[in-house]
Amino acid sequence: MRAETAEGTGPGQPRELTPGQEAVLRELMAWGGERPTFDALLAVRLRDVMEGQLAPVADRLGRHELVVAKQGLSGVLQCERQWLAGEQGRFSWTLRTAGGTVAHRAIALGLFTRNDPAPVELVDGALERIIEEGHDWSPAGFLAGMGPAELAELRGEATAQVQGFMTCFPPLGRSWRPAVEARIRVDLCGDRVVLKGKVDLALGQPAGTQARVLIIDLKAARPFRTHIDDLRYYALLETIRTGVPPFRVASFYLDSGRWQQEDVTEAALLTAARRVVDGVRRMVELRIDGRPPTLGPGPGCAFCAERAECPGPERWQAELSSAGGGLGGAQEGVGDEAAPVAVLVQERRQSGAD
Repeated sequence: MRAETAEGTGPGQPRELTPGQEAVLRELMAWGGERPTFDALLAVRLRDVMEGQLAPVADRLGRHELVVAKQGLSGVLQCERQWLAGEQGRFSWTLRTAGGTVAHRAIALGLFTRNDPAPVELVDGALERIIEEGHDWSPAGFLAGMGPAELAELRGEATAQVQGFMTCFPPLGRSWRPAVEARIRVDLCGDRVVLKGKVDLALGQPAGTQARVLIIDLKAARPFRTHIDDLRYYALLETIRTGVPPFRVASFYLDSGRWQQEDVTEAALLTAARRVVDGVRRMVELRIDGRPPTLGPGPGCAFCAERAECPGPERWQAELSSAGGGLGGAQEGVGDEAAPVAVLVQERRQSGAD
């Protein structure tokens, strides 16, 4: 298959696709496949569900604004004590998190540049732009203060991620309407509850009530149980923002070329809405009402700031020991979002397979 096919419609500069790129095009991007339509009032109904159930919670906020992102939502639902400790602390950039930000910026540059630079050139360009911009919320200060060895390691990690993307994905032409790191915001309950998200890669745009958008979360880590919840959260925000859901959401693992996908349904969106309500209620109870946090012993105990004083790690170790396991797997997840669990990962089929 040639690259002009991957671009959707219209001629392009021919480039043969690898079997992996063709699998991504046909199986993940569903090129040429049918797209579902949804009720025009679905977004209204989802908003009504959340605002109706969150009204008493929003009243307790008074004039305060509660900002919710996917990390915080997953955190408070996994372990309230760990989430509360994180809220009271200060976020610190690491080589891994900064490298991911640089890689995503480099991928964006690669999608929209007119020439065909090498991955390392894209990474260096992304580094320069991030440092020059100097935003407080970005890793600009962290990157500027890195030594030569650390910077070289970061460049290598980011370059590997960019190379993984370029190797796995077909060339994305303008007809796919790619958007990188697109920010989404949904205001609820008179702007007192704000849901925020940043989509790594979105392809397509809705047509009427037909869902034609694919949302992809690019991952350098392994699959985790919270990834599907994050995807549904993005789908919920996109639905309320545009009035039409994406047709599919997926986590793409750059180091393996595999992905986990889910076709969006009303049931999945309703589940996501209820999860938001549950998470927001907990946040308000903990932050405003002062309710003592509950523990959620799990893989995250291995890198929790409270682990020295919290009984959670001991309980999690006891759980694993009773199941014949140990904390080795959890330790491998340090620096990622959580330790791996069994998930269904869509594997690329062999070229020519049905």
